[in-house]
Amino acid sequence: MKFLPFKLLLGCSLLLLVGTQYAFAQSMTVKGKVSTENGEGLPGVSVIVVGKPSGTTTDKDGNYSLPNVQSDAKLSFSYIGYLSVTETVGNRSKIDVILKLDTKLLEDVVVVGYGTVKKSDLTGAVSSIKAAELKVTPIANFVQGLQARASGVQVTQNSGAPGGSISVRIRGNNSISGSSEPLYVVDGFPISGGDNPVAGGGSGFGNDNGNRLSVLSTLNPNDIESIEVLKDASATAVYGTRGANGVVLITTKRGKAGQTRVTYEGYSGQQQIRKTLDLMNASEFAALENELAGQNLFPNPAQLGEGTDWQKEIFQKGGMQSHQLSFSGGTEKSLFNVSMNYFDQNGIIINSNFKRGSIRVNLDNQVTKNFKIGTSLTYTYSVNNGAVASTLLDGASGGIVLSALYAPPTESPRDAQGKPTMFSGRYLDFNNPIAVASEVLNRNTTRRLLGNIFADWTITKDLTYRASFGGDLIGDTRDSYVTRFVRAGATVNGTGGRGNNNTNTILHESLLNYHKTIGIHDFNVTGVFSTQSQTQVTDAMSGQQFPNDLVFNDNLGQASIVTIGSNKQQWRLDSYTGRVNYNLKSKYLLTLTARVDGSSRFGANNKYGFFPSVAGAWRISEEKFMQNQKIFSDMKLRVSYGITGNADIPLYNSLARLSSVGNYNFNNTRSIGILSANIANPDLRWEKSGQADIGLDFGLLNNRLQFTIDAYQKKTTDLLLSRSVALSSGYGSVFGNFGAVENKGIEFSVTANVANTSDFKWDINGNISANRNKLTLIDGTRTEIIPGDGGGSVGPFTNNSILRVGQPLGSFYGYIFDGIYQTGDNIPTGRVAGNIRYKDLNGDGAISAADQQIIGDPNPNYYFGITNNLKYKGFDLSVFVQGVQGGQIFYVQRLRMEGGAAGFNQFATMVNRWTPTNPSNYYPKVAQGQRINQSDVMIEDGSFVRFKNATLGYTVPTKGKLSWLNNARVYVSANNFLTFTKYSGYDPEVNTAGQNNLNLGVDNIGYPIAKSLIAGLQITF
Repeated sequence: MKFLPFKLLLGCSLLLLVGTQYAFAQSMTVKGKVSTENGEGLPGVSVIVVGKPSGTTTDKDGNYSLPNVQSDAKLSFSYIGYLSVTETVGNRSKIDVILKLDTKLLEDVVVVGYGTVKKSDLTGAVSSIKAAELKVTPIANFVQGLQARASGVQVTQNSGAPGGSISVRIRGNNSISGSSEPLYVVDGFPISGGDNPVAGGGSGFGNDNGNRLSVLSTLNPNDIESIEVLKDASATAVYGTRGANGVVLITTKRGKAGQTRVTYEGYSGQQQIRKTLDLMNASEFAALENELAGQNLFPNPAQLGEGTDWQKEIFQKGGMQSHQLSFSGGTEKSLFNVSMNYFDQNGIIINSNFKRGSIRVNLDNQVTKNFKIGTSLTYTYSVNNGAVASTLLDGASGGIVLSALYAPPTESPRDAQGKPTMFSGRYLDFNNPIAVASEVLNRNTTRRLLGNIFADWTITKDLTYRASFGGDLIGDTRDSYVTRFVRAGATVNGTGGRGNNNTNTILHESLLNYHKTIGIHDFNVTGVFSTQSQTQVTDAMSGQQFPNDLVFNDNLGQASIVTIGSNKQQWRLDSYTGRVNYNLKSKYLLTLTARVDGSSRFGANNKYGFFPSVAGAWRISEEKFMQNQKIFSDMKLRVSYGITGNADIPLYNSLARLSSVGNYNFNNTRSIGILSANIANPDLRWEKSGQADIGLDFGLLNNRLQFTIDAYQKKTTDLLLSRSVALSSGYGSVFGNFGAVENKGIEFSVTANVANTSDFKWDINGNISANRNKLTLIDGTRTEIIPGDGGGSVGPFTNNSILRVGQPLGSFYGYIFDGIYQTGDNIPTGRVAGNIRYKDLNGDGAISAADQQIIGDPNPNYYFGITNNLKYKGFDLSVFVQGVQGGQIFYVQRLRMEGGAAGFNQFATMVNRWTPTNPSNYYPKVAQGQRINQSDVMIEDGSFVRFKNATLGYTVPTKGKLSWLNNARVYVSANNFLTFTKYSGYDPEVNTAGQNNLNLGVDNIGYPIAKSLIAGLQITF
């Protein structure tokens, strides 16, 4: 009985305790505001209930509201660049928080190969471009966003065609026969930057440089979070035989914990040609034709007037639009980012366009405390209806643009039925450019699945392991057809084809990372094993002599002559990589890297290559003697040296191969001949680059001014070339590692925070780079390869460039113009007054190949970019200027359209041609068959300064009826709207030879670059 009161007391106490706990654990809505130290509301702050899946983010004013929060819960407030804060709710329904800047986290984190590093701890030469910079200009290819934004990176838009070819050179041209394009790594997956190896279609016009699809245009620029460009050997050595041309790392957007965000980004606009060329009108052309023929082909030229403006007929104002919808969010354990994009660009040439649809899914899931899985997947479907811009069709004067320049203005564009006219008589061999645009099918359909899945395991607090498996699956179909309205089709009663190219690349990587801090010593050790392989299968069928043009290439069985072909090729690369980063007091930094690559491309005696690098950095600003000075707020000296390789060499060249010589008659039987194609070279290996770099990073005025200067020297040896061998061997040459080239230069970049107040902000970013390139060795037996001598395996080697030791790659070669022979001059036999005269350089009294010399250099003296970003309250303005100084252009068409051979239209300047009454000393007389040679007259200055982009935007106040929006911005953008140049062609940014290493700066009238005006909208809710 005595224990009863105690039991009752205990029971009542327990009930009271439970009741108290219940009272304290009641849920409520917690509201508040998150501000910076200066009192400004901070939008986008993640507010998470610790240990729970619930959370939200602050609005544009820094306010948040979180329902159903237990009183015993803890709220975590976090934002990139600020110290996180955790608050216990208790009985508070309103919790205001001030986040302080985290000076350590504020430092830019730079993505490097197989990891990240704080910018202050970086030992290599790396340039970074953020997503905001890519969005400034409407682009189909993210590489266009690199243009003039990263020092040491030269980007050339080879073609203005939608999705067209782009060349990127990081610190110069490094190869002759191999690729000089950098390696691109998308979320850890390496891909080639070469032009898409489009499937053949047997149309008769092959792969037109003016239309060639860049494989990188299949990636959506709006999905990119950041781009890092690795330039020196210290940064690129982790990619071994693939790092010689530099590496571009692309990181796509991933989810962030908090409330789900839905974002729409879209724009629409129009583009048009920047300028047209001045050509002869119908009256001028008729007078020239009469003079050329020596008879009145046109009885009264003056009556013909302007005639047909063929450029006006083929160029149009092309609409362009882009729409992207993305969803992002998640919890502390599961994050997602999903986006869908549609891009549609009509070209400035009629019937040319590029359309792309894409979907991207990035997922991250923290399965347990020590185990995380994730994926990055992108699928794109694109259709490129390409204009055959410059290629010659079956010997007739060629593509759309060339046809528009050559076509007689005296001819009519269409007949009475509205069909393109077929030229006849004297102009039979010329195509109606409208027919080339409307009666030629040249379409590429590309399907691409790119992605990987990964798993991260935290074995101990210091040791982590990542396994990833990825694939890049590309299916490309090319459809082609040329109807009877185009000469190439008319001569064979229609010609067309269909080709398929399936390229499947798979990758596995295993990565171990050990990070340990012992006192003042910080070690980070990374080891990687990777294996990547690719299989490419192509097939093509083409036909000629169709009964009609009704179904184009959709029934190739109707053709009387059918040709089929197929091909398969494979390669594999196994790699072992190790890297050690050592950090002493964040003052002395050391990076050691080594990689071993084994490639199936190499010869039997050189299957594996070793690629080491070393880099050191000294943060001078951390020394005691720098602490009391007030000039420099940061200063770091970097030095590096390393060896990288270029394994992007032609497949199977180390092996003895067989090839078909076609059909021949043997014993009255049709047979296919097989012969030995080359000499085996078991010593064939990668091209090797050794690069030294010294750099200085420093900041002034509390880093409001930041500078980076780099100087480098890169020597590339074992370049692939053909060397002549004794004909008694049965072969004319052997392919091997014989050449060498050197690049050296200096890069300078600056970032200036001119103003930074609550209402007005002004930032300036600028960079300037200069590179000097020269060939240092050909093959030990020659000092030069002149046009027409030794092209072979060197590559597409045309008559406009020369390989000469001591001179830059791509140097132009030809004669020196010396005026016009005048009446009374001592004129050589075979020449007459009015013909072009060339300098007799060797003084032998005759003009021959010995009188040729180097007449130009396509490599620029320097190139630069400057961006001004201004913000005033809700308004923002960005102005981006790019420029190239020096670098010459070989303007091929001046050879024909100012050469006086005529028979086709000429530049308007030929109105001032030589005649007995107008003894011009520059423009020759018109005459059939006169000798016109490649000379310095065709070389022009390619310098230009271009206002690449100007964007004016306004962020709409999202209050009142718009309070449901987190952000809303409208903008207008003008692109390529103003260019200052002396170049007389369509545009100084041109290279119709595409990504060729030798034929640089060649303008053979490709697809011109356009200017555009767009309006856009960005909304987040």
